[in-house]
Amino acid sequence: MNAKDLLLPPRGSLKNPRSVASSQAKEIAYFDIEIGPHLRLFNMVLKIGPDARPRSYAPKARGKRAASFHPDLAQQITDAAEAALKERAAHAYRRN
Repeated sequence: MNAKDLLLPPRGSLKNPRSVASSQAKEIAYFDIEIGPHLRLFNMVLKIGPDARPRSYAPKARGKRAASFHPDLAQQITDAAEAALKERAAHAYRRN
């Protein structure tokens, strides 16, 4: 399975990474994923940490993370989100 196959069609929003203090993880984008035919997660967030590594986080419910992922799946999700973000940015650049 290709990592990009995990993502649902773009619906998320992009954020300005400078909008968060530099000592914290910077929110880059919100996105939705579909993991197989029976599981969809909405409002995932892609962040860049202080170590400059991207990570994906599950949405929160009542102030706590609503899901957790095995490291291999978490990396696939992050790779897919980054690929989709780069593709979306390339399309936006071409339109201008």
